[in-house]
Parts: sequence; structure tokens; C-alpha cells
Amino acid sequence: MVNNSRAFKVAKYAIMFATIFVAMMIDRGISAALPISMAICVLLVTFSFCFIQNSWADGVLAFTFFGIASFIKAFIFPDAIEWYFKPLVYIIPRVLAGVVTFSVYRILLVALAKVPKRRLAQVAAMTVAIAVGLVSNTAFFLLPFSYLSQGGEGFIAAVKGLVFINILPEYLVSLIVAPYVVLGVRRGLKLGIDGNNWRLAGKGKD
Repeated sequence: MVNNSRAFKVAKYAIMFATIFVAMMIDRGISAALPISMAICVLLVTFSFCFIQNSWADGVLAFTFFGIASFIKAFIFPDAIEWYFKPLVYIIPRVLAGVVTFSVYRILLVALAKVPKRRLAQVAAMTVAIAVGLVSNTAFFLLPFSYLSQGGEGFIAAVKGLVFINILPEYLVSLIVAPYVVLGVRRGLKLGIDGNNWRLAGKGKD
């Protein structure tokens, strides 16, 4: 049964934000035992929420919640960024990454519309969109962060230092696991392979 009530949506987005925040704290706990900072769990969860319901609102809000969670974490675990620059560093880049990610996903779905195997088309569209989203998130975040914390030359240094230590494992987990997590959750929630059964059944608009 489709539920488009305001209470249902509030509860859904509250669960989405809470899950993303918990994933971020798990990454923080793991990173505390390592010499590097990892974001494997939160990226996997964020990308999964981005695609589950094949909805622009969910896609962009997943990354917005990722940014808000990062913003809150930056106060719990202070960094070198002044408080009035934190939204520019932690929230806006993630929102932009969400728009880019979901846009690529939707464009690829149109391009792959004639592929007979819908599951294969979904996996391909999500994988490419995740790859673009990961690069976008890294670039959009590191540009202001490295500039404000290290100066104008910090971006290149930050990228060089993160490519193999942080970025590679984070990218691989999201690219390999997230599409299948999304398809599994869609199946469990009876959303269909395309993730829009609820919307179609309720004649809602994306």
C-alpha cells in the first residue's frame, strides 16, 4: 500500500538522516583506530539512499543529509575551518554532488531504455552515476576544504595524499556494493527493478 502522507515522508527522511549520521560515526570510530580517515560506510549508505526510490527528492536529499551530518560532525570533532565557512565546505558541495549523481543516473536510464535486461541497465546506470558522484563529491569537497585549511596549493597535495590510501577503497566499495544493495532493498520493499512502483501505484509525481 502506498503511503504519501506527510507523516510517512517525515519519518522516512528522519530514518534516512539518522542512518547516514550513524554510518558517518561508524566511519569515525573505524578511522580512530587507523592513521587515515575513511568514509566507506557513509558513502555506501548515501549512494544507496540516493537511488532506492528513483526519486529526485530522495536522490538530492540523501546527499543533503550527508552534508548536514558532516557539518554537525565538524562541530563535534573540530577542524581548522571557521564556523561561518563550514556550510560552504560541508553542505553545499554534497548537495551539488547529489544533483550531479542523480542527473547522470537519469540521463543514463534514458540512454539505456532499449536495453532488454532492465536489471543490467539499472546496475550500469547506477555504477556510472556513482563513479561520477564520487569524483564530484571529492572535488567539490576538497577544493574549498583544502583552500581554507591549507591555502591555494592544498588541493593538489590533498588529492595526491588521498588517491590510494582513502579514495581507492572508498570508491571500490561504493561502486561494487551500492548498486546491488539498492536492487536488494527495492526488491524487499516491492519497489520494482526500476524503483518506482510506489510512485506509479499512487500516481504521485517525482
